[in-house]
Amino acid sequence: AEAYFKENNIQYAILEYRQVLKLGRYDEKVDEVRIRSKLAKIYTDRGSVDDAKKEYLILTKIAPQDHENYYQLGVIYFNSGQADKAGSYFKKSIQMNGKLDMAHYYLGQIQYKANNYTDAKQSFIEAIKIEPANYRAHYFLGLVLRQIGDHEWAIKEFDVAQKSEDIKLKCFLAKGTCYLERDMHPKAIIEFERGLKFAKRGSDTELNLRYYLAASQENIRDLQGAIANWEQIAAVNKNFRDVSEKLKTYSEFRQDDRVKDFMIAGLSQFEHDCRKIVEHMGLSAMDVDIVSDTEIEIIAADNEAKWRNARMSNKIVRIMRTTDSVQDKLLRRLHESMKQKNANRIIIISAGDFNQSAVEFANTRPIELLGKSDLVRLLKNIGN
Repeated sequence: AEAYFKENNIQYAILEYRQVLKLGRYDEKVDEVRIRSKLAKIYTDRGSVDDAKKEYLILTKIAPQDHENYYQLGVIYFNSGQADKAGSYFKKSIQMNGKLDMAHYYLGQIQYKANNYTDAKQSFIEAIKIEPANYRAHYFLGLVLRQIGDHEWAIKEFDVAQKSEDIKLKCFLAKGTCYLERDMHPKAIIEFERGLKFAKRGSDTELNLRYYLAASQENIRDLQGAIANWEQIAAVNKNFRDVSEKLKTYSEFRQDDRVKDFMIAGLSQFEHDCRKIVEHMGLSAMDVDIVSDTEIEIIAADNEAKWRNARMSNKIVRIMRTTDSVQDKLLRRLHESMKQKNANRIIIISAGDFNQSAVEFANTRPIELLGKSDLVRLLKNIGN
């Protein structure tokens, strides 16, 4: 067996080692533990997982003091998706030798996948203490930190992890999503674009990078850039996430320059357009509140009432150039403010749609909902 092994004739070596174990005659030169350890490693290297597992299980009985056997069983069970068994063996190997960085790393992965972020964080920290160059531990620690909201620390871990060529691309994606979740869109865009330089065309990683890049671009009103990325995604996989819906939502934007200009206009122009919309509806703007760069609320009065000196009551006009679905929560909040603002009606104009609960809420109250098609009509009218 040893001769065949040295000649790299592994198949014949396996047959001879098995014969030795079958005979079961051991002495100082022929050691069962050494033979089974060698066989287990050979099986592992050849991908014979079940045979390797059998040898390691026997080794835990005849050499219970050797932490390596428990660790290897942990890896085997981890790779076969048996997380509970894998976790038990990794914990056992750590109890016997706390300096196994990879045992901490694998245990951390199991805890992370089980949403046990507190223990996962500690496991990855232990792995890094033992081996600071364990870049995968840095990466997964970053993922844990992102989940618990510590984006600043997470980004630092991804910065370290990207020294590994194997996971550099994942780090760009992870860092970008951290910035995206913190609404730091320009920085997010930089990371996603860096990732796209290395991503394989048509890969899931490229599609995810483009998807989140488009999300950041949409948030900063770079809708042309966002649409270009959605279109590239759709060319590869038209069913990817909500890309088809996004393209459908912005279909008018792609076809009508007036809609495009309204969606990407600067804040002062956006306010000017909103005032013109209100005027076209036969209302006079009494007060303007810029809620955000995508929302403006105007307290308006009827022109007729104004000229007849009749008792005036206001209209609350909320104009939104976001494609997000309008929720009933907003309608409830505006409805509660009617008395304070001396308003008898609410008009909501949105580039997006209205969810069912919002529609139902509006149906029984003085609330008028104007969707994308109504907005397009109004924009065409004020442009004429």
